Amino acid sequence: MIAPAECRFAENMALFASLLRANGLPVGTAELLDALQALSFIDIGDRRAFKTALRSTLVKNHRDLEVFDELFDCCFVPPEVHTQRLKEAERQREQQQARLECAAHELSFKGEPLQLSPEEMLIYTSLPERERESLHRFVRETEAAEKEMRPLRPLLETVVKGQLRYWHSRMAQASAGDAAAGAGAGGGTGRAAERERRLREADIQQLGQEDLPAAKALINRLSRQLAARLLQRRQRRAPRGALDFRRTVRANMRHGGRPFLLKYKRKRPAKLQLLFIGDLSASMKRYSSFVLQFIYGLKVAVSNLEIFAFADTLEYLTPALKQQAGLEELLERVVLHGKSWGGGTNIGAALAELNRDYRELLTTRTVAIIVSDTRTINLEAALPELRRLKERVRRLIWLNPLPPEQWPRYRSVAAFGEIAEMWPCNTIARLEEAIAGRLFAASLYLDGEAVMR
Repeated sequence: MIAPAECRFAENMALFASLLRANGLPVGTAELLDALQALSFIDIGDRRAFKTALRSTLVKNHRDLEVFDELFDCCFVPPEVHTQRLKEAERQREQQQARLECAAHELSFKGEPLQLSPEEMLIYTSLPERERESLHRFVRETEAAEKEMRPLRPLLETVVKGQLRYWHSRMAQASAGDAAAGAGAGGGTGRAAERERRLREADIQQLGQEDLPAAKALINRLSRQLAARLLQRRQRRAPRGALDFRRTVRANMRHGGRPFLLKYKRKRPAKLQLLFIGDLSASMKRYSSFVLQFIYGLKVAVSNLEIFAFADTLEYLTPALKQQAGLEELLERVVLHGKSWGGGTNIGAALAELNRDYRELLTTRTVAIIVSDTRTINLEAALPELRRLKERVRRLIWLNPLPPEQWPRYRSVAAFGEIAEMWPCNTIARLEEAIAGRLFAASLYLDGEAVMR
């Protein structure tokens, strides 16, 4: 019989694997079994060895190490930290109990506590000191003024409950305006869910400065989840290859090692290449940076990501991205020092330079993604360059931040829309729909380019 402690440990490991999957890491049953087997050879009390064993079995890409380390530190805290947290939680419970006892004494009428619910008592303990004193004084004055022929206790309880409901509403409204980077990732409460819904449906350009951290956290989470789904879909649909001896042995351990079940390697189809072309003119910079952040999160599911920015000129940003520590540093460098940021818009000149100087990046494996509101000088010169780009790449996607109801106002939208697939991206919800539903719908697998895993 398996000990209860071992069952709880296995359940915790399964929960940790689920958390990794939810944050974009491709962790399945096989990886979890490998992790449990690796842990059987080490002292799990050794935190460094424990973490190393999990990293070596659950993480397949160095880009995922940062996410793994962050989640590991949240889920597996050192014993001394756990003990400290338990002591802190016990101290807070004792303090709360003392506050409730004090509140019951202050909100008593002729020696008997008022008929208030535990939630109402907690609201009272969280009120500012001035408001608590005001309610306490009101109770004492009412107690002193009561006459035998006119009991005031029911009226007193009604007034106190009304005041507590009022202050609860005030505090809830005040907390609703707090920054929600952490709450957007958790999504556990109704308030967090409502905040995420608002962020998803609001126009990106209209988001306030205080909303940007939560919006970026939401973008990162959505892109990691989409990348994980793309990788899982690739694995399910990949054709069968040679016999996988390791998986065959593992699958037949229940049969005493006799090979009843044969497992085969999967052929890995060649991945797509993404080529991002972002309009970084003054009215477009926030939209383009959000789309780029979303696409950057898909890099684990593609073989190559090339990044260009344009306004009146074209700027190749991929070398800078490789030199920088990450995407945020690149965006900051482009915002502050980029040649294109904040200038006018000349789509034709940018596409002409792309077609002329970067032809080696335009192949039948490339999906080109243009982010622009289509407004440009010299529209007639831009159209043939867009057709030339479409002939060279596998697929051409145009993400337009203009709301769809405004598209009929601009002749350029209709003109470019006849050449490229055009989808709205003015909100995070529409951006996710466009990329998840259209970008890889018919482009996940390239016929005739499979290679062995």
